[in-house]
Amino acid sequence: MIPQSDMVLLNEDMEETPQPSLTYKMDLINGRIGAVAVDGLEAVKQAVFKILSTTRFEHLIYSTDYGNEADVGAVRGRAVFETEIERWVKEALKQDDRIISVTQFRFTYDLDTALVQFLVESDYGNYTDELEV
Repeated sequence: MIPQSDMVLLNEDMEETPQPSLTYKMDLINGRIGAVAVDGLEAVKQAVFKILSTTRFEHLIYSTDYGNEADVGAVRGRAVFETEIERWVKEALKQDDRIISVTQFRFTYDLDTALVQFLVESDYGNYTDELEV
């Protein structure tokens, strides 16, 4: 039996609604994903951590837009290094539609490592994150 209706829904204007950001909480200390759910800014923080920890194109489970393409070994000079890190972080995080922008990059150097601090502006609020390269 085929349902009958006089209403045509194909041309109706559909209203876009944001997808929920609800996800399971990651326990990085014990290496587990818990039964507790997080939402909002905490979920964005987890997403930023996962995106920056995942190498793009390396895992088939993720789309080609997910992860980062940081290739630090190919970069020479601090000015080029800082510009490339900013570009890599921004490109990786812009794929998440909850993140509005990534700004205020600060670099601290210690021998052969660099600590990169940046401000993540999201739909749920802003926070400062850091990445060791």
